Amino acid sequence: MVNLFRLLGLPNPNTTPKAKPGLGLGATEPGPKAGNRFHDLGETRWSERTERVTERPSRRVIYMEPDGLHRLQLDGIEGNLSVGDMVIIDLNSLNHMPSQQSVCSRRAQDLGDRTNLPVFALNEDDSLLMIAGAKMRVDTHKHRLGSPALDRAIDN
Repeated sequence: MVNLFRLLGLPNPNTTPKAKPGLGLGATEPGPKAGNRFHDLGETRWSERTERVTERPSRRVIYMEPDGLHRLQLDGIEGNLSVGDMVIIDLNSLNHMPSQQSVCSRRAQDLGDRTNLPVFALNEDDSLLMIAGAKMRVDTHKHRLGSPALDRAIDN
């Protein structure tokens, strides 16, 4: 008689060794087991160490969009740009009003002219604008954004 399991390439359930009831697969508790030499990165000492080693960010990304009256409130942004903050201006809410969108775009360009910083369009319809802050570098060939210190870190 032909063994159907063997014909199909399956193990025969009658001849498979049974698992012994005394031997389990191991504990089901997550985390390191006693005797292992691995570090448990969930311990508080590791998060405290990371906070000590990592320096606090000194720059911000400011996201702006037109208010309820479809105006850009750019008062005081020059100070933020002078300390290195980056401003992202989203004009997508004005897609149905092209004249108001161009007015807000001109205001953003005027802000860039006053601070001697270029204004970059991040999408094809020029509705998402970016003004990189002082001491921030925008590589228009490789399309990388950052500071010179970050570039040195990436190159190394």
